[in-house]
Amino acid sequence: MSDNDLLRDKYTVNHYDEDELLEFLPERPEHKYGFIAIKNPDYLKDKQAQGILETTYCDEREYLFRKPTVKERREIVINTVIEGNGRPISIPKLARLLAISVRTLQTLLKKLQEEKIIEVIPRYAKSGARKCSSYKYIGPPCEFYGTGLNLHILYSPGNDVGFRHWAWKSQFFSHDKTWHDLYKLCKIKFGARVKRGEYLRQNNLPLAVPEDIKFFVLRYAYWKGRIETLCNKSRGEVQYSKDGTVKLAIEPLNRTETVPFFDYTLQLEFGGSKDNPEITITDVADKEVLGVFTWFTENVIERSYRIDERMAEQFFILGDFTTK
Repeated sequence: MSDNDLLRDKYTVNHYDEDELLEFLPERPEHKYGFIAIKNPDYLKDKQAQGILETTYCDEREYLFRKPTVKERREIVINTVIEGNGRPISIPKLARLLAISVRTLQTLLKKLQEEKIIEVIPRYAKSGARKCSSYKYIGPPCEFYGTGLNLHILYSPGNDVGFRHWAWKSQFFSHDKTWHDLYKLCKIKFGARVKRGEYLRQNNLPLAVPEDIKFFVLRYAYWKGRIETLCNKSRGEVQYSKDGTVKLAIEPLNRTETVPFFDYTLQLEFGGSKDNPEITITDVADKEVLGVFTWFTENVIERSYRIDERMAEQFFILGDFTTK
C-alpha cells in the first residue's frame, strides 16, 4: 500500500502546475512586484518529464519568473557594488532590473552605508549638477559577498539556484481547520529550495536560509477505512478522514515538543542553527524517526499501516518553514 491511489491522485504534481500558479501574471509580463520575467530559451521545445511515468511534453512557458527575497536582494546589490569596483551605478536602472521602486533601493543603499558595508561617493558635473554616485565596497575583504548571488545569476535561465518562482499566495500556510491542497504549491517551493542547497554545497558554502523564517508548520491528513476503499477510492468513501494544522515557533532551538496525532504522539526535536534549523520528527511509541525537515529538503511524510485483515490507515504530513 506504499503506492496507493488515494495519495497519488490527490497529491501528485504534473508539469503544468507551475504554469497554473502563475496565471495571475500577464502573457507579456512587465517587471513588477519584484518578479523578474526571463524569456524561456526552451519555449515550445520538447522536454522530458520525470514522474511515475517518463513522458515527453512541450514546454509552453514563454516566460520564466524569479523573485529574490529581501535577504537575496541585499546580497545581489552588495555584489553589484563589488563588481562595479567603485564605478557609478544608475539607481533607476538597477531598481528596474530588480523590479523594485527607486525608493526601496535607495533605502537599502542607505542602510548598507550606515552598516559601513558600502561607501557612497557623490559625483558632480563641471556645471555643479549632480551625477550618478559611485559606490565602493568597504566591508570585510572577500571575492564576493555571502553566497555570491548577483544579477547574472538572477537573470540566467540555465542557473537555477532557488530563487522564488511561485505565486505569493503559496507563501501562506493557512492556520485553520480546513485542508488545503498545498502539496502542488509546496512541491514547487521545495524544488527551488533543493536547488539552493545544491548550489551552496557545490560552492562549499554554508547552508543558510535566505529568509527570516520564524515558524514551523505541519499540515496533516489522516484516513482510516477498508483496505479496498483506500486503495481504490471509486469503490466508496473512506470511513474516517480528518486533517489539521500545527504551528510552532522555531526558537528557542535545542528543545522538544510533543504533538498529539490521532492515535499517535509525535515528538518534534528542534535542532540545527538559526540559519538552518532542523526538525526531527519521531513516533514516540516505537521510537521511529519519520523524517528530518529542513528548509533545503522536500518535507513530506507518507505512511500506510494495516490495522487488521480488512482495515487500514494512512496519513500524510507536510511541513514548512514560514515567516509568519
